[in-house]
Amino acid sequence: MKPAAIANYLNRFSVLVIGRLGGALAVFMVNILVVRYLGIEALGQFAIFVSLVSILTICLPIGFSSVASIFATEYTTKNQPGLLKGYLFTALKNLFLVSGLIALFISVMGYLVPQLLLGNSLIFAIIVLVTAIATSLLNLNSATMIGLKRQIAGLLPETLIRPLLMLSGTFVLLEIFNSVNLFAVMSIAALASWLAVVFVYFTDSKFRRSIVGTKMERDLPRWKKATYPWMATSLLWDYMIDIVLLVTAFVSGAAEVAILHICFRYRVLAGFGMRTIYTLLMPEITESKVNKNLTEVNRKLIQANIASIAYSIVVLAVFVVIGEWLLGLFSPEISQGWVILIIVSLTMLFRAIFGPAPLVLAIHNLHVVTAVISGFGLVIALGIILLFYQEFGLLAAAVGYSLANLFVSLVLWKYAKNKTGIDCSIFSILRPAQTKTA
Repeated sequence: MKPAAIANYLNRFSVLVIGRLGGALAVFMVNILVVRYLGIEALGQFAIFVSLVSILTICLPIGFSSVASIFATEYTTKNQPGLLKGYLFTALKNLFLVSGLIALFISVMGYLVPQLLLGNSLIFAIIVLVTAIATSLLNLNSATMIGLKRQIAGLLPETLIRPLLMLSGTFVLLEIFNSVNLFAVMSIAALASWLAVVFVYFTDSKFRRSIVGTKMERDLPRWKKATYPWMATSLLWDYMIDIVLLVTAFVSGAAEVAILHICFRYRVLAGFGMRTIYTLLMPEITESKVNKNLTEVNRKLIQANIASIAYSIVVLAVFVVIGEWLLGLFSPEISQGWVILIIVSLTMLFRAIFGPAPLVLAIHNLHVVTAVISGFGLVIALGIILLFYQEFGLLAAAVGYSLANLFVSLVLWKYAKNKTGIDCSIFSILRPAQTKTA
């Protein structure tokens, strides 16, 4: 790679990582404010709110945001703006249709079972839905901009601006107004999400104008073939953390959920660097596949593997040395989760070693298998939690999560290698793959 290209990658990587780190630190500060002003039990409830919003973010557009980056790259490379416009309009239609159905269900439940309002369950559900609609819009925008190689414009509103707005509002609410209402904190999260959407609306006006006059085209059979499986894949691959946390909440107390939540937040924070590596290289890998340049595909995958493995090792070393102190920033009880933090962070190394098999399968239009294998991984995780939680506590949740990720990473790598001929793992350096097909 030429020095100028390396410098360009490093510059974009630095901006994205700094933005993600800044946003993640803001989210951590929100959690610290919640636990210190409202207690560890409230933090456990807030963790459930965050996980539900994350899951709905993927479900509302029925998976269209999950593969928007791949289709955006393809349609831009092939100069097909009409298909890009049709894809985005279909995604938005799905998002608001599903949101409307959920809102109708909430309204019916409020009418049929009015006593739910006494426990604030309906208020909680409304805040979750309102927040999820906004985060779905942000997520769709991010994925589209990544596909257009405008990663900074796509990611900063979601990863930096929204968290900063959320922190500012929470700080004013708890520090200045001395509020002790967790629902008010959740409402601040909803407001911050919608303000970030407004920001995107004005800053992306040039992109909207570029496709407004374009004749809309649709390729619904192909989109459905990709998006429906990828909704499941995103939930099981990217948001398994939230599913594991919600299941753990059924068998544990709010304090344990809070500990697991903070360990997972650190895992997500650490994963930002690795996700940024793939975010920068993913459009180029997809573009190389579209152009049938398979040598370049393999070269980019090797670059991503080397960078992600090195990054994962550094992160693990940091958590081993100062992980207990990092957890103790929240409360002494949460610092007890140091071993949990190390175990859940091993998943980064597993994924780095076996590479981005879901991406390799996706660019070959092989979508269903990723969802199926990820589903088996979730069964492993939930089985370990339900069978061993009573005896081992949070250790069972951490081990279940990590073993599930190891299983999914290994099986997807092997399947992608056999089906496409592309070895997306670090092992390809020792044994270069022979590509069978474009």
